[in-house]
Amino acid sequence: MSDRTRLHLPLLFALCLPLPCVAGQTGAAGDADAAKAPERIHIIGASVSGGFEDGPLFGASQQGDSVTLQQLLKRWCGSEVKVTTHAPMEMWNLFTDPKGIGEKEVDMALRRQPDLVLAVDFPFWFAYGYVRGDEREARKALLEVGLAYLSRFEVPVVIGDLPDMTGAATRMLNPRQIPSPEVLEELNARLAAFAAEREHVTLVPLAAIVKQMKVDGIALPLADGPLVTAPGAMLQEDRLHATRLGMAMLVHELQDALRERFPAGHALHDRRWTFEQFVEAAGAGGELDLLREAAAGK
Repeated sequence: MSDRTRLHLPLLFALCLPLPCVAGQTGAAGDADAAKAPERIHIIGASVSGGFEDGPLFGASQQGDSVTLQQLLKRWCGSEVKVTTHAPMEMWNLFTDPKGIGEKEVDMALRRQPDLVLAVDFPFWFAYGYVRGDEREARKALLEVGLAYLSRFEVPVVIGDLPDMTGAATRMLNPRQIPSPEVLEELNARLAAFAAEREHVTLVPLAAIVKQMKVDGIALPLADGPLVTAPGAMLQEDRLHATRLGMAMLVHELQDALRERFPAGHALHDRRWTFEQFVEAAGAGGELDLLREAAAGK
């Protein structure tokens, strides 16, 4: 298998702070109350949403473990809202053809007639990947394709901004696929402008949180006090994709951005799970126990 065919979407984030909606927020409370409550959430994106698992097949020394975004979100939504997703295996392969597969994801999502679209990692491969010619212009043009796809949605859409994935295992992400810092800053500015121009688009600031994760580690918000983990502790061996615990943290922090899209009085508007509840939903209890033991042994 070539280096290129072994590439998959990196983990965009393992979060450690509540995610404010930095652009495209809903208006006054009265507007939210008058809005129709979402009845179907549909997920599009790449391999973080698809629950990619690293392992020997991709050059890792041991098998990784994760969980899909749909599995966790279904648990959080309960019977209140239907949660559907694009096929996980195809999301894993978005990197191979972001234009073709991305368009297919949007086409299929529109056929599902969702009331809310969760596209947290959808923009990633419209910024990363191999490009020809001038890097700045090529990446900017590719991002515009992805934004044009997202513009087809008239319902609320939640997207994430672009992290700096420098330091990922080269077997999964070649350095030439990573935008330069200057270009990455420009692309994130374009994403922010896109969301600011559209009230129905919510942009969550994942890039800053990834930076903190990689440098400082993550403080898990446990009921008995925060547990500070080592940098990358909730990443699989490829230093890109989330473990089950990382996915639990992700959805724990995404819940506020989702709650805001439900009118006051709706069950999901008021639903705020603890981190431990997401750990249980992700089947990540054993992973958390190991981190506790490691911290206690210091």
